[in-house]
Amino acid sequence: MKTALKTLFHFIHGNPEGKREATENFINKSEDFRLLLSANGKALELMAEMTDAARSGQSSGITRIRAYSVMVASSVRQMIERLCRMAPGKYETLRDGFNEIVRDMDQAFAGPSRGPLGPSVIRMRDLRAIDLPEAGSKVAMLGEIRAELGVVVPRGFAITASAFHLFMEATGLDDEINRLIQIHDGTTLEELNDLALSIRQAINLAPMPRELEEAVQEQCARLGDIRFAVRSSALGEDAEQTGFAGQFISKLGVKPAQVTDAYRAVISSMYSATAITYVRNRGLREDEMVMAAGCMEMIDAVAGGVVYTRPPVGGGSDAVIINAVPGLPCAVVDGSSMADSYSVDRATGKVTRRDIAEKEIRFVLTSGGKVRKEKLFGGKELAPSISDRDVERLAALALRIEEHFGHPQDIEWAKDREGLIVILQCRPLTVCEEAPVPRNESWPQDEESRGLAILSGCIPASPGAAAGYVVKVETEEDMFRFPDGAVLLARNARPQLSALLPRAAALVVEFGSSVGHLANVAREYAIPALIGAPGAVERLSGVGVITVNGTNGTIYLGRRKKMIQREARPAARVRTTDVGLALERVLKFITPLNLTDPESPDFRPEGCRSMHDITRFCHEKAVAEMFAQDNRPVSGAFRLAGERAMQYWLVDIGGGTTVEENGSANSSQSIGIESVRSNPMRALWYGMMAVPWEGPPVPRLDSFMSVMTSAAQNPALEAGARNDMGERNYFIVGSRYCNLQSRFGFHFCTIEGFAGDDPNVNYALFQFKGGGASLDRRHLRSRLVAETLEKRGFIAEIREDALFARLEGVSRQAVEQAMAVLGYLLMHTRQIDMSMADPGMVVHYRDLFEADIEELLEGLPDELREAGCAP
Repeated sequence: MKTALKTLFHFIHGNPEGKREATENFINKSEDFRLLLSANGKALELMAEMTDAARSGQSSGITRIRAYSVMVASSVRQMIERLCRMAPGKYETLRDGFNEIVRDMDQAFAGPSRGPLGPSVIRMRDLRAIDLPEAGSKVAMLGEIRAELGVVVPRGFAITASAFHLFMEATGLDDEINRLIQIHDGTTLEELNDLALSIRQAINLAPMPRELEEAVQEQCARLGDIRFAVRSSALGEDAEQTGFAGQFISKLGVKPAQVTDAYRAVISSMYSATAITYVRNRGLREDEMVMAAGCMEMIDAVAGGVVYTRPPVGGGSDAVIINAVPGLPCAVVDGSSMADSYSVDRATGKVTRRDIAEKEIRFVLTSGGKVRKEKLFGGKELAPSISDRDVERLAALALRIEEHFGHPQDIEWAKDREGLIVILQCRPLTVCEEAPVPRNESWPQDEESRGLAILSGCIPASPGAAAGYVVKVETEEDMFRFPDGAVLLARNARPQLSALLPRAAALVVEFGSSVGHLANVAREYAIPALIGAPGAVERLSGVGVITVNGTNGTIYLGRRKKMIQREARPAARVRTTDVGLALERVLKFITPLNLTDPESPDFRPEGCRSMHDITRFCHEKAVAEMFAQDNRPVSGAFRLAGERAMQYWLVDIGGGTTVEENGSANSSQSIGIESVRSNPMRALWYGMMAVPWEGPPVPRLDSFMSVMTSAAQNPALEAGARNDMGERNYFIVGSRYCNLQSRFGFHFCTIEGFAGDDPNVNYALFQFKGGGASLDRRHLRSRLVAETLEKRGFIAEIREDALFARLEGVSRQAVEQAMAVLGYLLMHTRQIDMSMADPGMVVHYRDLFEADIEELLEGLPDELREAGCAP
């Protein structure tokens, strides 16, 4: 664009002797000023997005937050460089302050320091709880209960956190994975699946460090020719509030020579779409995820399952809950089979209830070490998985473990062919204190719900009630298409479904267990859930909206509002997340605005303590360099003539007016709008002047008080506060370019447009902020303006009262029409924020704007044609 302006400038102005250098300087300064304004707008937009993210608590990865910070710094750096080019030698010290702030930002992202690398492997018999930072909770706790309680656990060893760091750093995988996250950054399940595939390929291609390979094989040789279960034991996994239940995989039946391949697969599962979704929704830092692994001997189990030392729903009950299936316990935790369920009195240790399920399948370990699924028949499907004696042994053992850790436990167990109980994992249990309604008791029906139950007797897995359109999910494609706010209906409680839970209203699953992974995650997200709802898929498919009651185990047709209100439960406890903390820390160096008074002695480069300070300083000084009396270009600023135009000044950066062409260049003179050749400015001006402003809304007491309150709290609105353009409203124009930065009353506005023959470079930009009324009314005004612009092709975003809207890649005529619309809105949205509390006035202005704009656009072509700007 600069080259084109330069050519046009010389064409129009000629190149009189002696003026070449001044002309070149003016063009260069104008171009630097334009680019500085663009960088300023980008930096402020990014700051607004980061502030919005911090206030909303919306899920976001640390990589995205870091990328935003880098983009802010990049835009601010561009502003500094442009200002230094506009005034060489005057502002170079800004770079020192900028570099210092960037260093502080880097420190804000730093996680806990890590010590030197430890051993790559640790034997199970040497592990204790204090080894958690190296072995992860899952494996370290097994070592603890083996050593302290004499509990039987599998033989094996841990591949440590130090081994993970060695693998990542020696191969460059840490940098590669961060790069892939930045490249593939996305939010949809499909985008995250693509990212997961790329990371898995990178991990599979990375060579295993020789010392790690040798350490693993040495441990395998020590244990002999056995089959291993290679399990995840990530640092932070199995914490009470971030359990990662079912997010990472376990590889079963692994031969010794295949352990390192299984280890790669476990590491890869840390970056699956499901796991990344979980990490982001829980506010964890993906760049601090560390995967340790447990390599444990496979137990040839005749039965297995899960023990909850307290009921997961209704934690006040004096019962131990035990679920069991024949064969390996994986059918319980992954929800692939119904399970027998037992209750044991905590005081007496006796079985108080047993529900024997019809179990269709079991998983067994073959002689070759593989895991095989078998069909149950001949009465085996109805036989109890374990005896009452085994149930009571399990309960007693579980209570010993709970007592040792002082917290309810979620324990996975297996019974081997010798009758030995082996503990496979134990972790803290998240408990909902609300008790479900016993299945054999009636539940009070309100008038609204009576007769509308379509499925009852389901197993409550997470309490509360919620409604939504029921959507069945069976395939990966179904997962991609799952809409926000729907009720998730599935046949099996697959852990992969947990990626959809943050977007689901409720969960209904035919087969599975309330002690499985998916149930755990549903409780973490406080989503009403029924897991164990036979016939649900057939009964609910195609019924539309349903209400799921996770307290009484019943599903109702339609939206039962009273029930939802009655069963309302507090939202999931808001955690101070790792990503949230990092965002808060870095924002301290980005968003605070300390430099508010340009006349203050602190308004200097050394006074800049944030990125926002630097943008404020650069903007103020750039305006001064561009428009101050001593610096004003000879051929630059003209005052627009006319009764309604005297407050506007105009700077021609090349071809924007006919003044030089007429040989009458004089910066002190006024020019008429007819001397303007810039087509986007003429369109903007037309929009500003075509429809007379009807004046401010009729003041009401609440409007007056709103303005008074807001003005009293907003230092920018204090009497005597300067506007950003030195009290004047300046148009900066070229033949196809226009920029207006203006203050009208209490609101501030930037309009910019380029309207040439190439649609690829055309655009119209609108930034709007401020007002005299309270924030909620200013927000509503921005919403009204955004709706008006979105109907005309703009992409609009609102953050508090700030509106950012842009239209790009359109024809010259489309930009001219857009500029006319922006001009109209600039003039006619003044002070209407005071009226936004009245819904009737919102409708009034919406209708008024639509009618005026339609009429305005109909008149636009003729008006511009007369001015020679339209075909």
